Amino acid sequence: MTSSHGALDALTAAGVSYRLHEHPPARNFEELHLTGLDINTSAKTLAFTLLDGRVVLAAIPGASRLRYPKLAAALGVSRSALKPADATVLAGLGMLPGGVAPFTTAEVTLVVERSLLELPVVYCGGGRPELSVELSPTAWLQAMPEAIIADLCEETLAQ
Repeated sequence: MTSSHGALDALTAAGVSYRLHEHPPARNFEELHLTGLDINTSAKTLAFTLLDGRVVLAAIPGASRLRYPKLAAALGVSRSALKPADATVLAGLGMLPGGVAPFTTAEVTLVVERSLLELPVVYCGGGRPELSVELSPTAWLQAMPEAIIADLCEETLAQ
């Protein structure tokens, strides 16, 4: 298995424990069941570029919807400054669409939904749609110590 440079390398460099799970590609909430992992402890990561070129990763619970004004407020930018990152930007992070990881060795701003840190374990993207990473929130923040913790969501899609 090849590492998604920048994603898994960030975990290895931080010396944290994690487990990899390979599964059929799961690119969105409707396909999340294909992973066979606990949907209630899953995180999805959305990638954005700001007008100044910075890359932002926003990690939220898999069953939740991002509230864009909350993300913009956490970053101190206007809502209109948030543009979805394209495949070229993701490639620069060593990631593919549908498999965005909330950790990387690339220079990004990570914003994490506060409720994810209350979970005993989080399942999240590993850089490609058919790879998930299982790790503790403590390990995650050890790998990404500059993360911004914020309230990014209001409600879940499924309970």
